[in-house]
Amino acid sequence: MSYAAQTLQSSAPQAFMRDRAAQRIGTSPSERAPDDGLSALQTIGTVVRFNRNAEIFSDGDEACYSYRIVSGTVRLCKLMMDGRRQIAQFLVTGDLFGVEWLDTHSLTAEALSDVVAVRYARAHLERLGEERNDVQRSLMALLSRDLWATQNHLVTLGRQTAKERVVSFLLALAERNGTKNGGVLDIPMGRQDIADYLGLTIETVCRAITELKRRRLIDIPNRSQIVIRALARLREIATGDFEQ
Repeated sequence: MSYAAQTLQSSAPQAFMRDRAAQRIGTSPSERAPDDGLSALQTIGTVVRFNRNAEIFSDGDEACYSYRIVSGTVRLCKLMMDGRRQIAQFLVTGDLFGVEWLDTHSLTAEALSDVVAVRYARAHLERLGEERNDVQRSLMALLSRDLWATQNHLVTLGRQTAKERVVSFLLALAERNGTKNGGVLDIPMGRQDIADYLGLTIETVCRAITELKRRRLIDIPNRSQIVIRALARLREIATGDFEQ
């Protein structure tokens, strides 16, 4: 399957490559992707663009490239045999994805919004890892962190109620963005995307968000923003300690 990308330059913007990689949604708040070794990737990358909803790579495609996001949001998902979709991860500015253990991609990557990314050929990435121990260590740490995030997400799906899942998702976004009480939280993904990430129906997600608004724990100025009104009480809900 072809890559729907337009090559812009032969190297990544240096200002971007100096930035510390942003945290994935669902990862440990205290963790940051390793950047000391990954900053060396600026010498081998190509800047590419993807339009909203474009497919970056598909489940089963040969893993020829990996990507680091300059701007925009990407979703990693799996289409089930019965047509249902499970979103495994949302990726944002600074995230590196498409680095595979095997020769093919196990998930489909789609541009949730217009995306600018830096693309790395697998052969170049592997060669750089062989030449530089710091790059190899950074890539291994990143893969380990992805595994941790996947395990944590499975626990969320298996042990939390629908309301707790929705609240935990909002808290993860708020923590990543440093959103405090009264702060505006940008929601780049739609309600169906959230539902497919949390293993819920869109109706359940909408009901949970509406109930949080009714309890004055959040406000909803529009579909792409949420105002956090009671951070402490939201944390109580996420841990099952909230009293009705």
